[in-house]
Amino acid sequence: DHQARICHSTTVAGVANTWGYGAMTNSYNDMQNTKCMFFIGSNAAEAHPVSMLHALHAKETGAKMIVADPRFTRTAAKADQYVRFRSGTDVALLFGMLYHIFKNNWQDDQYIHDRVYGMDKVKADVMAKWTPDKVADVTGVPEAEVYAAAETMAKNRPSTIIWCMGQTQHSIGNAFVRASCILQLALGNIGMSGGGANIFRGHDNVQGATDVGP
Repeated sequence: DHQARICHSTTVAGVANTWGYGAMTNSYNDMQNTKCMFFIGSNAAEAHPVSMLHALHAKETGAKMIVADPRFTRTAAKADQYVRFRSGTDVALLFGMLYHIFKNNWQDDQYIHDRVYGMDKVKADVMAKWTPDKVADVTGVPEAEVYAAAETMAKNRPSTIIWCMGQTQHSIGNAFVRASCILQLALGNIGMSGGGANIFRGHDNVQGATDVGP
């Protein structure tokens, strides 16, 4: 066996439990079709330089780039918007973005109707529990920054979300993964070229060994 079973075990469980497929949904080169990239728990510039090249190519053709990270990383240095949040508060940040998406009716209602089960319960939970004041209290991120990230993701579709060890290596990493998936389902970004959940694994043998399935 190999390292990806351990490092991304929370990803596999979270993604598979959300839509039945335990890996990234789009290819690296498909990132060049995206209009917005949201990095959370990923410092691709240092950890995944090849995939970062694809992200930079997308940026050169007009894609927006948001980086959420407790540290100002080399990846964050390339971002159009950098969101500094408290480590371990990923769910609060993602659901805080969902609050603004639902409040402003930015969600993809037709997509949700056709393809998503249970989003009404998620919406009720988000609107009741993850109000801007609560999100700011938990994450340390001002409401305006959360709103701006949600608006950029919603108004520049297809948009993609990218995560890595920054999400998976928490004791509640599975919940972080589920929240990331839910954000993309609300926006109708799953199953779309330029959208998806791009879950970066190691270059090269980790991703390769996972795909080959030895």
